[in-house]
Amino acid sequence: MKYPFRLSHAITWLRFPLIFFIIMLHCYSVQKLEGSHENYFKVLYPFSLWLGETGVPGFFVISGFLFFLSKKAYSQKIKARVHTLLVPYILWNLFMLALYGIAYAIGYPQNINGRSLAGFQFTDYLRLFWDRGSYDNGNFVPILCPLWYIRNLLIMSLLSPLIYYIIRYARELFLVAITVWWLTTYHNAFIPQTILFFSLGAYFSIFDINPLRIVSENKAIIIVLFGIFAVGDIFSHTVMGTPINLQLHRISLILNIPVLLLLADWCVRHNYTSEVLPNSAFIVFCVHYPIVVLLRRICISKVSDSSDFIHILLYFACVIVATLLSIGFYCFLERFFPKVKNILSGNR
Repeated sequence: MKYPFRLSHAITWLRFPLIFFIIMLHCYSVQKLEGSHENYFKVLYPFSLWLGETGVPGFFVISGFLFFLSKKAYSQKIKARVHTLLVPYILWNLFMLALYGIAYAIGYPQNINGRSLAGFQFTDYLRLFWDRGSYDNGNFVPILCPLWYIRNLLIMSLLSPLIYYIIRYARELFLVAITVWWLTTYHNAFIPQTILFFSLGAYFSIFDINPLRIVSENKAIIIVLFGIFAVGDIFSHTVMGTPINLQLHRISLILNIPVLLLLADWCVRHNYTSEVLPNSAFIVFCVHYPIVVLLRRICISKVSDSSDFIHILLYFACVIVATLLSIGFYCFLERFFPKVKNILSGNR
């Protein structure tokens, strides 16, 4: 099987695992436990943060690669993304806003970023499609929080001619500079993360480099580096902290991506594939968040005083239930409302 053909199938295979990592992240982050829960954090760190935070960077790399791989004109690409990204973005945020409105109407007061819906003006509702009322050093999110990725991807698509010329002439120097910016920016660093990983994917397409061929030819060194930084990241966060915890973590996230590409290629070549899971990825990405929020709030409110062991079990239970419910929602739409599914998924 030739590398271009294998790469295409590996990218398709990766779509659902990356979504699953995002679900693992959100099942940890949407509702924090109060008090000290050291064992809870130590056990869940490799799942919720080490793997969980790999999902969005992985998608940005794929998006950047595929955007510049296409030889269509810029105007055609932007027109396509209106249907595949902008329309679903608006509809899913409307859906989330409707859920808030329904909860408010039936007697459950709703606050968004500390403000009650009762005090919202028309402009406040419009702003929810951009951010929830807080810029937060560039880490702002729309009302359906995970869709910040879609919003930033739309922005990168619009800026793609600029990205092309910067990468074309600054080459690796640009990637190194953005990597240093990301490594030294604290908090979530959504803006440098977006630019870095989208540009990293774009780099391979702009210079006609097959990333699967590169990682396959350098498999041994990539796996060794992956192992070193994975151990360093997990050890520094769960056993002994260091002044460079953040940098270890983010370098580890970068190395996770080529190893996942190798894993995807291996699974495809050995026929460990599914048609439903990759096709469901976009719907699962959009619908999982309100499900996760509801599940985590119920679990934590009902058993807030339980042991770390119980909370760990509930975390994994929520990951599994949220994933299955999200896939079930996709299957329901596919079976009974295929046209609605096509609109909500951007015809994926």
